[in-house]
Order: sequence, then C-alpha cells, then structure tokens
Amino acid sequence: MVVVGLRFGRTMLQTLGGSPRIDLVGVCDLDQDLAAAVAADQGLRHYADLDEILADPDVAAVGLFTSPVGRAALLSRIVRAGKPVVTTKPFEIDPDRARAVLDEARDRAVVVRLNSPSSSPTTELALVDQWRAQHDLGRPIGAQAAVWASYQEAPDGSWYDDPLLCPAAPITRLGVYLVNDLVRLMGPAKRVQVLSSRVRTGRPTADNAQLALTFQGGALATVFASFCVDDGLAYGNELTVHYERGTVSRARAEQPGMVDLILVKQGQPVETCSVPDIPDGGYDLAEFVSSVRSGAVISADETRRIVAGVAVLEAAGRAERSGAVEVVRPIGSEQ
Repeated sequence: MVVVGLRFGRTMLQTLGGSPRIDLVGVCDLDQDLAAAVAADQGLRHYADLDEILADPDVAAVGLFTSPVGRAALLSRIVRAGKPVVTTKPFEIDPDRARAVLDEARDRAVVVRLNSPSSSPTTELALVDQWRAQHDLGRPIGAQAAVWASYQEAPDGSWYDDPLLCPAAPITRLGVYLVNDLVRLMGPAKRVQVLSSRVRTGRPTADNAQLALTFQGGALATVFASFCVDDGLAYGNELTVHYERGTVSRARAEQPGMVDLILVKQGQPVETCSVPDIPDGGYDLAEFVSSVRSGAVISADETRRIVAGVAVLEAAGRAERSGAVEVVRPIGSEQ
C-alpha cells in the first residue's frame, strides 16, 4: 500500500505499518519535500504523484488521506485503475460526487472502505439495534450526542481554515462520527440548523459548534462538538437515544478502554453492558484486507449511509452561512 496525503496520512503510517496484513511500501504528497523527508525517515519509496502510483503494478492498494475537498475525483482515478482504497472521514463535501464515485466503485467491483461510517455497525451500535428489537422500543424519537477536545490552533493554509470547505469545523472534523452514528440509527436527515462560534482558535473557522437535525421519520437530534473543553475526557462520543418505549445511553466506562451501554425502561435499567471502546476513528484493516481478497465491494445500503452523512455536512455548511434552517438535499435516486 502507498499512503497519499501526508498532512494527516503521516499519522496513519504507524497504524498501517503495524498491521501484519498490510505491506506499506511508499508515500506521496503534493509537498515533495515533506514526502521525501517522510519516505527517508520511514524507509519507504517516495512517489512523485498519483499517476506514478497507479502505474506501478506492485502497488496493490492505496491509502488516500487527502482533504475531502475534491476527494471523489482522486478516488475515481484510483477506482478506474482497479486498485482498492481505504480513506477517511469526511468522505467528501459534495454528496452528488460522493454517490457517483461509490456507484462507480461498485460497478467496477473495486473495494472502497473508510473509517466512518464503517462497513458494518460498531459493537455498541449493533447492540443498540438488538435492544431496540428485543425490547420493542419502537421508533427513535430524539437523541443528544456530544464530543469535545482541547485544541489551540493557528491558521496553516489548509482546508481547516476555509469556512466553505470546513463548515462548523468541530462538527465536520470531530462530530462527523456522531452524525454518521445517528444516520445509521435514525435514517436520513431532513433538515438541519447550526450554531457556531470562535472562542479561542486562531483559525477563521469555528472551534465550538452545535448541529440540530430533523430526521425523515420525525426524530430530532443535536450534536455538540467543541475544541475548547479540556477536562481530561476528550473524544468520549457520548450518545443518548430516546425511543418511544425506552432510552439507550452510551458513555465512557470507569474501566479504562471500555464504554458503557445502558437501556432504561419504565424508570429502571433493564440492560447494561460494557464493551471495548474502539475509537470511531479506528480503521478496520482486517476487514479491508478480507474484502479485497473476497471481492466484497461496497453495498448500495452502505453507499446510501455514507452519502446521507455527506449530505448532512453539506446542508450544515449552508445553515452556518445563512443562520437559518436548511433542507438536506435528496441525492441521486432519492430525488
């Protein structure tokens, strides 16, 4: 595998290189000096551009970690070369382009995977669905989700600095995991509204934001995401989902590395479970490799979930700029 895009991709080198299933052979970046330095430091080949990678028959797969801006075009080139690709959130900022490239990958039988949303539900989301059916919880009615960290950033000329490309920045960069969780649990969103502020960041984009969503089934949800909270509990991804006949909560457990799930019905906890806290940003590399070997391409349902999350972020950008409630655009066959 070759890693493309080193602003974020270099943080992935240890993850990818540490996988016994992946042989990391090279790196590539528009910043040639950076790519050369990283290649020399890691003992990897420095590829000058994507064309060189795609022309190399020894490169079996690509790790694409560029910004989401225009990522679909790069993915399309990789897909047309027949090379499997693993990439990261947010998948794209344009839902139409996202759908088009995912459809192309499925038509060409090329494996595409990303960390959020994952190709299968996480252990805790699968358990929530199980409890919903087992305890006849009914329809989802509302949810509150929150994630925070402590950053004090300076502008660096990246897409993080552009309000058009990185709207409601904490939502786009951090809250996107929770957005994708909510889409998986509640279905496509219908309308969104955004509150955002700049508290201490040096960037021109927000560092404190809240997203309100109305889902097509009538459920309501909020996602709070901030880079301004330093309480030692960063990246907790707290989530509470209210159903017609019960409430499920996900929160960090007292035991390190675990997360607690609790189902309450009629005022009493009827289910509790602690499961390993696999970060939302985690990459299921074993599943990626298995899919490549078996030819398990992205499904139509998975495509719809990914595109539904991108559509929320696109609408959030419009909502932040307008200050109004914005409709989430139907995409492709949903129109």
